[in-house]
Amino acid sequence: MRVKKHSCCYQIYVPIYINMYIIFLQKALAPIIRQMFDLIKKHGRPVFASRDAVIYLFNSFRYLGINPPNKYRIPYFFYSFITCFIVLFSPVISNVGWLRDRNKLSVMEILTCVQASLNIVAIPIKSIALAMSKNRLRAIEPLVTELDKYYTRSEDRGKIRKCGITGNRLVFGFAVAYFTYETLTVVAALVGGHAPLSLWIPNVDFHRSAWEYWLQVSYDAFILLLLLYHQVVNDSYPAVYIYIIRTHIQLLAARVERLGYDEKKSVDDNYKELLECIVIHQEILKVASIVESIMSVTVFTQFFVAAAILGVTMINIFIFADLTTKIASITYFFCVLLQTSPTCYHASYLLADCDELRLAIFKCNWVDQNKRFNNLLIYFLHRSQDSIPLFAMKLVPINLATNLSVSYFGL
Repeated sequence: MRVKKHSCCYQIYVPIYINMYIIFLQKALAPIIRQMFDLIKKHGRPVFASRDAVIYLFNSFRYLGINPPNKYRIPYFFYSFITCFIVLFSPVISNVGWLRDRNKLSVMEILTCVQASLNIVAIPIKSIALAMSKNRLRAIEPLVTELDKYYTRSEDRGKIRKCGITGNRLVFGFAVAYFTYETLTVVAALVGGHAPLSLWIPNVDFHRSAWEYWLQVSYDAFILLLLLYHQVVNDSYPAVYIYIIRTHIQLLAARVERLGYDEKKSVDDNYKELLECIVIHQEILKVASIVESIMSVTVFTQFFVAAAILGVTMINIFIFADLTTKIASITYFFCVLLQTSPTCYHASYLLADCDELRLAIFKCNWVDQNKRFNNLLIYFLHRSQDSIPLFAMKLVPINLATNLSVSYFGL
């Protein structure tokens, strides 16, 4: 038995359900978004610290149950247990449902479930790896705060402010893209008279009765919202932290390039500033090492499943999907590409920023300095030859070339 999508009751309930769903999203997400904008504006005060780039990120950790507050800890741990259980159990409920009903589902519905299930299987791996590394991510904040103190010029403070804003925009951009897919998937399911994902609910068959259908749709929408929010955090944090590293490499390159041109500074002052630049460079490499060790597992997992997801989605779009499902699947296709594209983009440009740092060393006024300065500059040049290449599991380079290779493989 299939839901009669042309029946009078169905045509009445679908607009009501869609309106209720939109109201729910507004009520649930509006306070979160408002709080995020209040934090980034800081009630009219500009953002001055690099650590402010992760405000949205750690707020999202709290909403997902992996960053306990100082108060209400017992209710929060209960909430955290529920959300973590759902995430860990998600690969089971995402696959048992469509496998159980495979004889009742169309090919389009099966492919829609499979393309989502492949991604869901990777979520627990990424979420566990990120949750275990949360304290290490927190340990980066005092390091970048110390790096900020080396820059007092208005141009440099403006670049740090831009870093804080852009980091939060990256998280917000991921959220907009993923929740757009969520909305289109639910609406496409309601218009087509099928369940969004056919997730497993014990003793419930949405083909059997109307109330079971609406229960299935509501359950799928809620689970999908939670899982997509985990995806927002899992996929955005590497890009945010790489952008912070890029900002400090650019700031360091600009500072090195100015060395020796300030007539008010003596030769000894220039030597001390060069020594300080070397210390800054070592601190940046330390931050990069921490970030690479954390993102290695999550990015590798995403590379591993992305090609399969893209292949299934393309088959569904060009062969089996109806119009509404095509729109939702195309959105999903771009969301899958989005999962690694910003990270790979910033990782590639981080290498370019490292090249600019090496050029900046040549552009400083080393000619008018003493031998001690030039010997230290040669040491710095030698140390700067090591770029900051990022690898997933020390096997796969994280850059745009790898991202394009995964995309071509999926196509």
